[in-house]
Amino acid sequence: MDSPGDALSDILRMVHLRACIYFVKDMPPPWGMDIPVAANGPLHMVLQGRCVLRTNGQEMLLEEGDAILLPHGATHQMLDNPSTVPEPGPEVMMRLMTEVDSEAVPGSTRMLCGHFDWDETFDHPFFRELPDLIVLRAILDKGDTNRFRSIVDLISVETAQNKPGGSAIADRLGEVLIVSMLRTWLTDQQSEKGVLATINDPRLSRALQHIHKSPELEIDLNTLAQVAGMSRTSFAVRFREVMGTPPASYLAEWRMLQARRLLLQTDLSIADIVSRVGYGSDAAFLRAFKRRFGETPGKLRRNQTIASARALV
Repeated sequence: MDSPGDALSDILRMVHLRACIYFVKDMPPPWGMDIPVAANGPLHMVLQGRCVLRTNGQEMLLEEGDAILLPHGATHQMLDNPSTVPEPGPEVMMRLMTEVDSEAVPGSTRMLCGHFDWDETFDHPFFRELPDLIVLRAILDKGDTNRFRSIVDLISVETAQNKPGGSAIADRLGEVLIVSMLRTWLTDQQSEKGVLATINDPRLSRALQHIHKSPELEIDLNTLAQVAGMSRTSFAVRFREVMGTPPASYLAEWRMLQARRLLLQTDLSIADIVSRVGYGSDAAFLRAFKRRFGETPGKLRRNQTIASARALV
């Protein structure tokens, strides 16, 4: 039986969430990083001490256990104090990633830094809804304390020991850290509309998960209402009110995203893919796919094959 309320995991698997841990370092004062717009989502966590974040015209103090995510790669500065003149962030990070650890200087800030990203060709609305800045206060002391402390401790060990495979292990642990952070943040949200609100609604989330798990089935409004434990009319009104689109529209979008994934990651024939995403007609599927992605399934697969071949040269 599928675990309840796991629509978020379905989305994160779809978009291939990845993480990269740069370092866990003691940063003696004065220090400052001016970090430009990024194609990924930077992560910073204060493990000891404190620092200042500047972004989008605001300035805030981050203390031990605080963490931030910038899902859309917003430009920002990280400083030991507001008067420090920052250096170019990429240069500072490269220096920290390559230098040998030394004994911590009094007043140092111990930081965990990295980033997360995902395959943006899977344009799921969950990521469009994420704000430019997510702040998690005292995350090491939040409800699931042992989880965050254990993850951070394991990352710290792998980044310090420099053993074979350590970087890969740290990155995988970074993914666990990011997902745990997103889950904690999501639980604290009071969103009234969108994917976030739908995931947080126990009844709508059950329907969402049914769509995610069984796109090949014939799914209609009656089925989803039954899964949600609601009347047909109440479910239709509530889903559209919260998600912002009718259930049929979200179902169609999820099927298209699944089709794209199967095209790019498997050798299944287009006919098999049509069946797996719940289309009874090849022609209807081809029309819907081209309307959504601007090209036919065959052309998308050929272009991906060519791109992969060029990457090997």
